[in-house]
Amino acid sequence: MNGHASNNLEFYNSREDRQEMDLALLGGEPIVPPKRITPWPATQAEHLDALREVVDSGRYHRVNHPIVADLEQNLETWAGKWRVRAVGSGTAAIHIELDYFKDRGEHVVTAALNWPGAVGPIAISGLQPVFVDVDMNLVGIDQEAAADKFGPGVGAVLITHLFGNNIRVPHARSAARARGAAVIDDVCQSIGAIKAIVNGAYIDTDALALSGNGAKHLGAGELGFVITEDKDLIEHVDAVSLTSSSRNGDRAFSPCSAGYNYRPNVFSSSIAKMRLGNLETQLQVRRDNGKILWEMIRDLPGLFPLFDPSDCDQSMLNFPLRIEPEAFGFGSGPAARDTVVKMLQAEGAPVLVWLRKPVFEYLPNIADDWKAADFPNTVKLLNTMFYVSEIAPPNEAEVMELYAEAFHRVWKALFKFGPKISGITTTI
Repeated sequence: MNGHASNNLEFYNSREDRQEMDLALLGGEPIVPPKRITPWPATQAEHLDALREVVDSGRYHRVNHPIVADLEQNLETWAGKWRVRAVGSGTAAIHIELDYFKDRGEHVVTAALNWPGAVGPIAISGLQPVFVDVDMNLVGIDQEAAADKFGPGVGAVLITHLFGNNIRVPHARSAARARGAAVIDDVCQSIGAIKAIVNGAYIDTDALALSGNGAKHLGAGELGFVITEDKDLIEHVDAVSLTSSSRNGDRAFSPCSAGYNYRPNVFSSSIAKMRLGNLETQLQVRRDNGKILWEMIRDLPGLFPLFDPSDCDQSMLNFPLRIEPEAFGFGSGPAARDTVVKMLQAEGAPVLVWLRKPVFEYLPNIADDWKAADFPNTVKLLNTMFYVSEIAPPNEAEVMELYAEAFHRVWKALFKFGPKISGITTTI
């Protein structure tokens, strides 16, 4: 046990208590053994074969590289509907799409609980964000609040799908259509949303932005995709991102190029192309692991999913949860969540806090234009949510059982000692 913490343990100093709790944070053995978890993107020997294909080609640039062209075609086939262009990142994809639709209006409606890399392109495109709150179940944009904002000057709504959730929000989409606003879906964390997920139909959207970043489903490095049925948007991708070359390999400087140079990395494309062949298996393992873990912890008081357990089409990038601090005797604020996270991490469970502030507070140019208090659901979620990060293959059911055991041990201690236990976690 950490000796510095012992002065704070008057309430935890009997042998019976110590044996009953056996918390790793207090010197017990962690439930998840070191190196038991395989972190995503789960490096495999075949990744070297994919990279070697690029090296053997002698061409490391994107223009007309067959690996990139094959990846785009394979993703089109997997999705079953859209046209696809590979670009440098998911952020680049969002920027290109906003740039294409910017003449529709200077304002873009989006959620206050968001990733800076998704919202930053709004300002880069010369547009202004209009933030709305999120719902408490899927951390998706509040569609009623969004619909209320679709007035004159709104050119687009940016719908962000976090953690693998499918954010269908039909009312917001139809309201945007009625006002002539473009619908853009940021599915960087939710690759499954490019499939037919709405009762066998595709979501009603003008464009989707997908990421191939190493933490995402394709786990490939820096890579993104513009996905759409709009042929003019497809041409726009090439115009702004290739700059001095064309897809047929000609060296031709474009007189209308924006000079973004958002060309995809060919090495990343080679990894993404390889992963795409096993993507359905990967997604199913993620869903199965999520289902197994939730079944084992769903009865823990004060714990709620930030996903729909009945949605068989969600992508489950991470396993997002939130807690109700009052259930453990804590007041509002992040103290209860931070205590839970620290205790679970000590047990070896891969839990993390993703964001702690509304997205505008991460963006200095607009940080003073908005107030967190105006987005109560966003604030509550930012104070109470966390996620389990490693649910992808090759991690299997046995690993999920270890995670669940860690949750049960931590919950037992929380309900025995309540807020007092935070006195331990702040001094260790």
